[in-house]
Amino acid sequence: MEGDAWKTATSGTLVERISENSYGVHVEPDKISIKVEDAEEDWAAPDVVIGRADEKWIQIDRPFAKADKVDFPAVLTKVGSTATIGGLVVTDEHLMLRHALLLTDALEPDDDYDYDLEYETPLDMIVNAARRLGRQLAGHNDDDS
Repeated sequence: MEGDAWKTATSGTLVERISENSYGVHVEPDKISIKVEDAEEDWAAPDVVIGRADEKWIQIDRPFAKADKVDFPAVLTKVGSTATIGGLVVTDEHLMLRHALLLTDALEPDDDYDYDLEYETPLDMIVNAARRLGRQLAGHNDDDS
């Protein structure tokens, strides 16, 4: 699937919607990167990445710290005690929050918000939770933790 992940009609619609509604979108053959507008000044916060897990699923990833800079038990405790959706993964040197969503569900209207699609709520939750965890556990921009 690598290289043609966004070629289906449903995937194309998702790419189109994300491009219309997000800041700093960069579409690559196997992922969509979205710039984080308020990235912490003291850490070059990587983009949020939406990728295809397989033909049916997408995943949303947001790094929040370098793996060697945080206390893992504290991270697991903090993630476990929040209402954060998704999972916790280590990729390369980064700790990331991850959420998986069926592609068909991602484009459904969100019943709670008139103009949103289902992918937008977990995207916002992952971005905000990663920002909060980065501030609380890795010392990024502690001004408003």
